[in-house]
Amino acid sequence: MSKRIVSLIVAAVALIAVGQAIPQSAAPDQPLGLADIKMLTKNGVSDDIILSQIRNSHTVYHLSAAEIIDLKNAGVSQKVIDFMINTPSTSPGGPVVVATAPVAAPALIQPSPPPVPTVIAEAGSEPPPPIVETVVVSPGPGYVWVPGYWRWHERHWVWVGGVWLIPPRHGAVWVGGRWERRWGSRVWVDAHWR
Repeated sequence: MSKRIVSLIVAAVALIAVGQAIPQSAAPDQPLGLADIKMLTKNGVSDDIILSQIRNSHTVYHLSAAEIIDLKNAGVSQKVIDFMINTPSTSPGGPVVVATAPVAAPALIQPSPPPVPTVIAEAGSEPPPPIVETVVVSPGPGYVWVPGYWRWHERHWVWVGGVWLIPPRHGAVWVGGRWERRWGSRVWVDAHWR
């Protein structure tokens, strides 16, 4: 058999396999759900074909952190997940896909917070040294890690644990808390976005 005939047979088998792996909801006018993405991945469909299906369906995703983790655990590539996260900015509009059931995030990703320590002190005193924290995995692109910090609250310092946040606007910078002199006395200015 010639190489050309063999390559045509292989191409035909691949097209048939892909046609069977693509769900019915992947038609151009139908949204492509999270279950469809996981099924395509499980059946070995390439990232390029999955991305083409998402583009053709004009589906816009608003993924929660738990949904992102669920997709990752199902074997969906980072390239596909990133594309799904950015569909609101790349798509002119279309059906919005929301998970039909909430997905629980693994306990390893979201550890239970330790008890919040407080330190009694005098107004104007310097905060205690920062507590060393474990930084967990970012829930997605655009998030910024805001480290834990001491907050002044009615004659004592309260520890506020670090967290991933989306800045309120482009170029926003997190500024730690500090004492300032206002109206003839020292006033605590809490940490905030600037």
